[in-house]
Amino acid sequence: MRLLLKVVLPAAVPAAPDFEAQWRALLKRIGALAHYPKEEGRLQYVLLDPDPSQITPIAEAVFRLVGVKAEFLPEIAPPPYYGWRGGY
Repeated sequence: MRLLLKVVLPAAVPAAPDFEAQWRALLKRIGALAHYPKEEGRLQYVLLDPDPSQITPIAEAVFRLVGVKAEFLPEIAPPPYYGWRGGY
């Protein structure tokens, strides 16, 4: 099951000199499929496909790096659209 990890960073964290390298290493270690920074890097969305037993270690790794609680949201994708489905 794919999950969207939402992390709201404190204002001082993205300004740290080595934060970007540490964040990228963490994303690689947790197996991120995609990464979407918003609001000048303060809001981070990360797409994951973890084993359910790995959710707690991922949340702990995020907390140890930035000191904030990570929020896991289920990925909601619309059904594929293959064209008009109406009938006559």
